[in-house]
Amino acid sequence: MKLQTLLKDYPHQSRGSNLDIEVNGISHDSRYVRPGDIYVCLKGLRTDGHRFAPQAADKGAVAVIAEEPLDLAVPVVRVSDARHALSFLSDKYFARPSKKMNIIGVTGTNGKTTTTHFLQAAYRAAGKPCAIIGTVGIKVDQDYDQARLTTPEAFDLHRTLYEMKNRHVTNVAMEVSSHSLVWKRVEHVAFSMGVFTNLSHDHLDFHNTMEDYFLAKAHLFSLLEKEKDGPRAIINADDTYGRRLLNMVDVPALSFGLGEDADVRGVIISEGTSTVLSVHYGGREFEILLRLPGRFNVYNVLAGAAAALADGVDMHAISEGIGNLLTVPGRMETVNFQQAYNIIIDFAHTPDGLEKVLQTLGNVPHSRLITVFGCPGDRDRSKRPLMGRIAETYSDVVVVTSDNPASEDPEKIIAEILTGMETKPFVLPDREEAVRYALSIAGKGDIVLLAGKGHETYQLVGDKQVPYSDKQAVETFFIS
Repeated sequence: MKLQTLLKDYPHQSRGSNLDIEVNGISHDSRYVRPGDIYVCLKGLRTDGHRFAPQAADKGAVAVIAEEPLDLAVPVVRVSDARHALSFLSDKYFARPSKKMNIIGVTGTNGKTTTTHFLQAAYRAAGKPCAIIGTVGIKVDQDYDQARLTTPEAFDLHRTLYEMKNRHVTNVAMEVSSHSLVWKRVEHVAFSMGVFTNLSHDHLDFHNTMEDYFLAKAHLFSLLEKEKDGPRAIINADDTYGRRLLNMVDVPALSFGLGEDADVRGVIISEGTSTVLSVHYGGREFEILLRLPGRFNVYNVLAGAAAALADGVDMHAISEGIGNLLTVPGRMETVNFQQAYNIIIDFAHTPDGLEKVLQTLGNVPHSRLITVFGCPGDRDRSKRPLMGRIAETYSDVVVVTSDNPASEDPEKIIAEILTGMETKPFVLPDREEAVRYALSIAGKGDIVLLAGKGHETYQLVGDKQVPYSDKQAVETFFIS
């Protein structure tokens, strides 16, 4: 595709430049530029892509999209917002794939991953191909392709949708992070529907205030396709921010929850390690067997069921699909080596997420609840003492360790966690050592919760991803 064709209808300046150039791809990372690409200069939290434009040109970039003037041997196209331009150009380059698909965006602090898996299960039971894009990775068939970001950068995202469309995938359940909304990665995705799960304390290093965080999430609902029929916004009516959002959206909405006023209302018939849920909608009702524990998963089921119902998926298929879903990677995932105690791996990395997981496990018969957790570096520091207090409140034994320390000193992160705790926990900065210690002290009837890493297969130390997984650490403990 010619660069001048890509740029048509997009506001830009390119004084005297020849834009009759064939474009083979679009890159925002100078390290991965290939000959024939155009390079888009993105400003990040720590780096500015404008600095690397000369390297991109040296590697074969045929043009550069920039917000600032640059003196280069290749054409420089000036735009006011490079992130918005990257989104527009990526969508156009792949011939607007999302317009030809049913894209369901799921946003919220917690529950996005599980909700997308429930959605996929419901669609597949109805005989409708459905893929997942999210934190665990990209899943079209049975296996996951790893993804670096919860919501991929714009060019990667539109390329993924293009490839899915060519594989005849018609439905996509996609996690939409607040970062991706602020940084316009999804600005030109034609969302058929948006799902709001909940909002609680997280990412305040990036958003500064809960209000900013909420408005970032709410932006998803301004991106919904307006011309489509039926409910477009699927919103948790039992969440404070959800109720506020219901009054803000300008598309037909469908609320879900356990309260009487919810359009899609859940009634818990029985709960334990599994939950039987009666779902009421439009004067009809059906039952769902939820095999994942926790009241928070009831809300995830209702979110997925409400979205599927709004899209015309048969109730029987929703019940069958969700009822057959046994696990979601790193979400209340049980690890079994025939040990006398239970081991649970969960991605809980926010105060609200950790509290709900611990409350759920506290209701399961056990001798002691042993919790291993840490907090990420270079992220929201204000949640560290909160999570320390929550772990202490609901656990019998707490082991504080590392969780993606990044550029920070793990011991300093731990020290901030400890400020929220009244009693001194066990402190082992090496996460594998912490896991081994927790397993070594566990006895019959105990529950060991490994929180924070979930499905992840690395520790972020400095700027390097060091191979590590909680599941592998457990396996090594039992087979070594």
